[in-house]
Amino acid sequence: MAVDSKTNVTVQGYSRSQYPVFEEGMRRYLQEELQRIENAIRQLQVAAIVVADVEPENKIRGMVRYAVSPWNPLSNGFSGLVVYNGSAWVAV
Repeated sequence: MAVDSKTNVTVQGYSRSQYPVFEEGMRRYLQEELQRIENAIRQLQVAAIVVADVEPENKIRGMVRYAVSPWNPLSNGFSGLVVYNGSAWVAV
């Protein structure tokens, strides 16, 4: 069963769209500002606790997920909060 945003917490990312035509200074400022916003949202997306039925592809130490079937990060049928400690998932 796939994780559904209507019944589970999910976080949607942000991607910049095409820029309108501006003078070069304004364009560079907006481009850099939108890049910083995009990076901040990407970090929040990784750090958010969301329901997951598969292991994240790019897991990092400190990542927390609410594991549900068919994902079995502890290999014991556990369903609940798990945190990645850098080498394995452990129950919270």
